[in-house]
Amino acid sequence: MSLDTLLNPRSIAIVGATQDARRAGGQPFHSLTQLGYGGEVFAVNPRYQQIDGHPCFAHVDALPSPVDLAVIAVPATEVAATVEACGRKGIRYALILSAGFREIGERGLELEAQLLSALQRSGVKAVGPNCIGMMNVPKKVFAGFGAAFRKYDWRGGPIAMISQSGGFAYSIMTFCDEAGIGFDHMISTGNESSLGTLDFIEHFLEDEAIRLIAVYMEGIQDGKRLRALGRRALEVGKPIAVWKVGNTSTGRRAAVSHTANLTEEYDYYRDAFAEGGFVQIREIYDLIDCARVFRSPKRPRGNRVAVVTTSGGAGVLLTDACEQAGLDLPLLNESTVKTLHTVLPHFASIRNPIDVTAAIAQKRSEFGQATQAVLDDPNVDMLIVRSYPGRDGALWAEDFVAAANQTDKPILVSLTGTPSESSAWLPALEAAGIGCFEAPSRLVYAAACLNRFTRQRELLASASSVAAVSFESVAWPQQSSWDEVSAKQFLKRYHIPIPAATFIALGEEASLVNQAIDFPVVLKVVSPDLPHKSEAGGVRVGIQDRESLIKAIEQMKLATQRFKPGLCIRGWLIESMVKGAEFIVGALNNASFGPVIMVGMGGIYAELFQDVVRRYAPFDAEVAKSMILSLKGAKTLQGYRGQPLCDVEAFAQVLSQISYIVMQHRDELAELEINPLMVRAVGQGVVAVDAVIQPRSAGAH
Repeated sequence: MSLDTLLNPRSIAIVGATQDARRAGGQPFHSLTQLGYGGEVFAVNPRYQQIDGHPCFAHVDALPSPVDLAVIAVPATEVAATVEACGRKGIRYALILSAGFREIGERGLELEAQLLSALQRSGVKAVGPNCIGMMNVPKKVFAGFGAAFRKYDWRGGPIAMISQSGGFAYSIMTFCDEAGIGFDHMISTGNESSLGTLDFIEHFLEDEAIRLIAVYMEGIQDGKRLRALGRRALEVGKPIAVWKVGNTSTGRRAAVSHTANLTEEYDYYRDAFAEGGFVQIREIYDLIDCARVFRSPKRPRGNRVAVVTTSGGAGVLLTDACEQAGLDLPLLNESTVKTLHTVLPHFASIRNPIDVTAAIAQKRSEFGQATQAVLDDPNVDMLIVRSYPGRDGALWAEDFVAAANQTDKPILVSLTGTPSESSAWLPALEAAGIGCFEAPSRLVYAAACLNRFTRQRELLASASSVAAVSFESVAWPQQSSWDEVSAKQFLKRYHIPIPAATFIALGEEASLVNQAIDFPVVLKVVSPDLPHKSEAGGVRVGIQDRESLIKAIEQMKLATQRFKPGLCIRGWLIESMVKGAEFIVGALNNASFGPVIMVGMGGIYAELFQDVVRRYAPFDAEVAKSMILSLKGAKTLQGYRGQPLCDVEAFAQVLSQISYIVMQHRDELAELEINPLMVRAVGQGVVAVDAVIQPRSAGAH
């Protein structure tokens, strides 16, 4: 979706323009006519004949020619009619500053319904309502009101910001501007009745002038599209720095009352961010630090970092932080070590981190040779430098700029002094794409973000095709209810192992006398009304003989009926005992984001320790294996304390297969749970000991 005409309009009409520059209709008119915007500006208001020497038209229909954008600042009750007029005049885009719609509750819902109808009939695409506007800094398009639009000397930069909060967006821009980070675009999206956050992300992903997209997000309605845009961000190599709020139940209520943006539980967003080209930020300084590395096009080839410092203590601090962030400090190449021995004093530390010592800090030639040798090392993907250049800062910076211009490796500098002390030479480093940071921890955070985004791109490039499914599709059973037997039979048709079992229908218990049963066994009640049986007394394990089995059936019949009077019992499932490491596999088909797969420790431990990993379906066995091994409980699969090594490969294959099953049947399946999935010794595979399937209700989407 290209929004070039909206973001760079050749002409703008201010509907509701006033002479008072402090009001919503006055400030954008003043800004656009006085502060360098190169296009035509028209005022529309029946109360004026002219404003600041410009003719004022009584209504939109009276405009002398069509315009690209209408900025609407009229009472909420007049907005729908104004949009209709824009449509008649051929105006394609509107920016609706007016508030008083669904964000205020019942009173505004009817007005928003009228607005939506007007937008549909007119064909106008709109930003807002209930927004503060937008700005295109290079083109001087200051189309909005409030403190952000009273500051006209914003520095530009290859960053576009999209915010569902207008006032907070200004705060973010202010802090970033103070830190030397500029934005070319800022869009406040408000209620998003027409154009929204995802539309602008899509546009800026294809804008070659933008290198980083920053998003302040309360909620979106199309999770699948968010995920698709995350994938596109990886394809084009452009990160989306997202600050997601409204993540708690109280926060979600606040988001609804703020801009009326409904939001799903945060888990779904977190999983979408994890699989795509998103960088999650938690505060303003995270955005500043991300911008410092991502505004340069340089990306590390791997996670190997070299640290060069003039302080041993700083080297230790940076080393700890790097390893905790998943960055590796490799051994240097032998030729690099030889070079360092020739230029550094004998008491310098040559191992990574490299302490060149304070004696070298002020020696421009030796320091430059040492850092250049480390930068050129084939074992190094990123260079981190912490040094104090003193009075020779400008020359020190000059050398770094020259080095940066000759390499495709990112260089990050940890400042030893304050930014004000470095102000004379700091801009030269930043202009060369060298990220400079006040605190070592902030530098490592930025380096980790840079590495994580690059690794995500590599995973996308090497990911298996969804079409490469190794099993035949199975038709969805046409049945009105599901129980454990039908759920397991469905999984068996996909060749997912289940225990050897005998089913005895209710009323046919006498047939047990003639059944060949290999004791010990597990007994379970079979009922579509009881998906979770243990708490109802519907499971008995370790039954040793036929007499005990018959007695257990009678006891279970009474217990389950007491737990749920009127319970529909189809019969009894008698299964072989299965031993192994217990895990849970679950799937939930979210209407907005799509099917997501969860894996964790089985039994009570998934809830007790919250040791679960989630991923959107489908995914291959390699991704499944990485999910399994990232669990804390993965130690139980790897021979922990004398336990046998478990069949992780088979576990990963089944987990991947379930992701494809759920994706294939996303229109029919609402939930699936296997708990426990027994992971047995190497070579023995896995067994789905219990399974629950919940179909989607008719009409669900």
